[in-house]
Amino acid sequence: MSAKIGAWCAGVGLMAATSVLGLWLFGNAPELRRQLVLASLGCALICVAVIALQQRSSGGRRPLGEVVAAECTQAAEEAHGSTAELVSAPLTLPSRRGQQLRSLAWVIGISTVLIGVFALAVGAPQRSELVERIHSAGAEFGVARAEKVSDIQRKSSRGKDPYTATVVVQLPVNAGGVPVSATVKATTKKPLSPGDPVEVLYAPAQPRLGAVAGGERSLGSELRGETMPAYMRWLFVAAWVLSCIAAVSHVSTKHGFRSYSRLGKKDKGIRGHYTRVGGLGASAEHGSQGKDIYLEIRTDAGRVYFRTNFRKRGLPEVMEGQQLWLCWDAQRGARGSRISPSRTPAALVFDTGLVVHGMVSVDEARLLNDSGFSVEKLGTSPIEDRMFRLFDFRSQWPLFVEPLVLQTCVVVIACAALLTFDVATGWRWAAGIVGFLGVFAASGAYLSEDTPTKLAAE
Repeated sequence: MSAKIGAWCAGVGLMAATSVLGLWLFGNAPELRRQLVLASLGCALICVAVIALQQRSSGGRRPLGEVVAAECTQAAEEAHGSTAELVSAPLTLPSRRGQQLRSLAWVIGISTVLIGVFALAVGAPQRSELVERIHSAGAEFGVARAEKVSDIQRKSSRGKDPYTATVVVQLPVNAGGVPVSATVKATTKKPLSPGDPVEVLYAPAQPRLGAVAGGERSLGSELRGETMPAYMRWLFVAAWVLSCIAAVSHVSTKHGFRSYSRLGKKDKGIRGHYTRVGGLGASAEHGSQGKDIYLEIRTDAGRVYFRTNFRKRGLPEVMEGQQLWLCWDAQRGARGSRISPSRTPAALVFDTGLVVHGMVSVDEARLLNDSGFSVEKLGTSPIEDRMFRLFDFRSQWPLFVEPLVLQTCVVVIACAALLTFDVATGWRWAAGIVGFLGVFAASGAYLSEDTPTKLAAE
């Protein structure tokens, strides 16, 4: 149940975050846009509440180690205590597709929220009061003549328009109309003088409403109700696309693209047993060698480092020494070219029925090729119909996620909601910074769940 609730809430949350970003960048009806963004944020808030309620109904938050141990115990119980050796590797396994999708959604989701909070902070939620009045009266761009120029200043920063001035202009009117003057704040490349043309936005039907200095380049996006100019919108889109590419690369490195649910002629297997967890940052009692975390598997052909998403935790101690089949894709990266992947999909199939998906080094897989058996040629096992259980404790994340993570998510949602309103610039950037840092804090708190209690105490 927790896995299903977690999957649904993660999916809805990702859709809500993507909707907020899309509406903010491309919506041009300020009031409707705000309502839709707030509705999307409300959906995300409901997901947070559902996770909190699910955690409470299950007896409160459970430590990650307890969730991992329960997964192994349940797999052993489903195998009815059988430790009989699998005389051949199974041809079908539980799919790793859920792990791949969750990993993809994790990277895209975090990137989307970060980009979305930043976009909310820099965008304008609605037209300024004067532009709104002019827009309602039928706004047009025109060229007015400067009657009086005062308060000419040069900007300290370099730019295309380095001069500002307060200008009294005579607005263009229809034939027979009474000339109307308006005071505007103009920004130009050269200092203005009386008689110079000034681009303005005004309402020809009601010129007495006033005017705003600027043309299509500077005021076009605001007049259309957009939150920012087109070039900024596409910069955010480009950043989001790059995050999607990074997410695909992350999935390729961590899981590969195969679902690895059916083994075939390009897959091989070898008997072995699980010994320990190792790698940089692994718990002291299991050693600390290597560049990353791995499960060490002993086979007749030697030692194999099996990379999976356990981080600093390995399998529970009761799993040490248990017999298994190590299966791997012997074709991926076999050509050894420069663009070949460095890892290949693999799986541990314990005799108890527990299946762990991961990756092994292509170099290690190549060394095992001569000792491994072709899975397809081994035939079916006498107990091929046994029930296998996928060891995927991260699917149970609603059980072990810290309440602090959920509380931080609420703060981020509140900051995003505030940014949809026209608030002072100082408060706007304060909310943006708090929301931006909140995403990092929530992500870090979730990832810190992998730290063993002993190390955390030290």
